[in-house]
Amino acid sequence: MKTCFSLALAVLSCFVGLNQASAQRPGSGSPYEITKISPSVIQTPDYQYQGEKRRSEIGKWLEIEVDFTSNVPTTDELTFKYYVLLNGTLFVGEVTHVNIIQGKGISVMYIAPGTLTRAMQGKTLTNSAIENVGVEILKQGATQSSLSLAKSSGPMWWQAKAQVPGFVVNKNQTPFAPLYWDRYPEIKSQAR
Repeated sequence: MKTCFSLALAVLSCFVGLNQASAQRPGSGSPYEITKISPSVIQTPDYQYQGEKRRSEIGKWLEIEVDFTSNVPTTDELTFKYYVLLNGTLFVGEVTHVNIIQGKGISVMYIAPGTLTRAMQGKTLTNSAIENVGVEILKQGATQSSLSLAKSSGPMWWQAKAQVPGFVVNKNQTPFAPLYWDRYPEIKSQAR
């Protein structure tokens, strides 16, 4: 009887261990998973108002949308770190989203027209100039999921490159701030 009980306990422990291990592998029931990275070049929104002169040229922004899935009913906050390799320079930035609900979601970050002009050294931004984009989801500092646009680049390729922070900015730091409120999770306010 004692042996049967020990055997049943061992089988149960093994089953629980396998469930926990599979829950932490991306793509197999992990709590959070990045499913797609979509960079695109978009124009500055054109708001109509009277007063000051408008610039003669509308700028072009690099927008990076990241589709992700949350398998947790609600999450207080997740940090998304973006790594954008553009014409040989690795630009980095992060955004912390709050009140994430279970299901599919989209995070977004931007690179401003001036930064793009400087990075491209006067050349036109093309899809081939976007060498790679990597994104990590972190919860309390621990990586939950990561994905790269160029699948052949290997995991965490950005760790081996010099990083230039401060130029990949969140939606609230752009003229897109008042747009598309229902498309993206809330952004955590920065303490001043």
